Amino acid sequence: MRKSAPVPDIQEVVLTARETRHADDVIRRLVSEYSTTDDLGLLARLAEHRGSLPAHLTDVLAGVRSRLGSAVTVIRRPRLDENTGATPSHWKLRGRTATAAHDLWLAMVSTQVGDPVCWQTLQEGRLFNDILPIEGHEHEQTGHSSVNNLDFHVDDAFDDDRCDVLALLCLRNQDLTATTVATVGALVDVSAEDHEVLRQPRFALLPDPEHLKASGPGVPSAVWRPVLFGDSRPYLRVDPAYTTTAPADDEAARAFSRLCRRLEGALVPVRLRPGDLVLIDNYQAVHGREPFKPRYDGTDRWLRKLTLTFDLQQSRGRRRAGSRALALS
Repeated sequence: MRKSAPVPDIQEVVLTARETRHADDVIRRLVSEYSTTDDLGLLARLAEHRGSLPAHLTDVLAGVRSRLGSAVTVIRRPRLDENTGATPSHWKLRGRTATAAHDLWLAMVSTQVGDPVCWQTLQEGRLFNDILPIEGHEHEQTGHSSVNNLDFHVDDAFDDDRCDVLALLCLRNQDLTATTVATVGALVDVSAEDHEVLRQPRFALLPDPEHLKASGPGVPSAVWRPVLFGDSRPYLRVDPAYTTTAPADDEAARAFSRLCRRLEGALVPVRLRPGDLVLIDNYQAVHGREPFKPRYDGTDRWLRKLTLTFDLQQSRGRRRAGSRALALS
């Protein structure tokens, strides 16, 4: 395994076919035994195969889990030869077995970092989510938009129990549309005065439309929170598209605007190819996406997404009843 030249707070790992052979053999065997990755028994079986990944990769993943590694980790590997079929026109139309091998690779890597969790209000509570363009959603600030920038954000910033890490696996991206990322390293020059303001609960965060459409239990209206928190190296709670300040609080609005300009200026493009996987620390990095022109012909960009928590028991204790479906215990 070789590593590319370092990018600040972003690391890249490139795996060879030889290094993934053992994991791929396990994946093919499990796919043949189970009809769908919706079967949680299949995911539980992955715990028996922790040794299938190269040791150097598991070391990197341990760094992600401990937050001693980089905030963004890109893992590139030879493309899996299993055919996923055409990109669906909607996440509801994905074939139940189409992505099984890819989902297991995503889960095999991701479960070394944290426990998978999901929202009841997103994609009918499915553990694996689809990121793909949907006709009629082109201009929305969600993972189903296309022709506009998907603005940088932290996933589910409105919720105190949001995921620690999100994992995105590329199935198709023939235009090499970039996922954009920026990390807390961009904030080293934020003034002490802005830090003080941004660490106060003067910012109203709203759920994005995907949560609201589902009308699920436990989805709140705006919550007032700080957008920076933690000790010397701050954690982020930033989602500009769904964040407001009180009408008369010009100080908070200006500080937030300066914070967003710093993050926007630090965005780095990450271009995923089929088989590539990116792990994004949801407290130390923001992510978005470049615009692209959808074709709706089965060849559009298609990612699979898994969200992870570092402490499943703590997450279960914090969550509001019904707001979050915990996948594995």
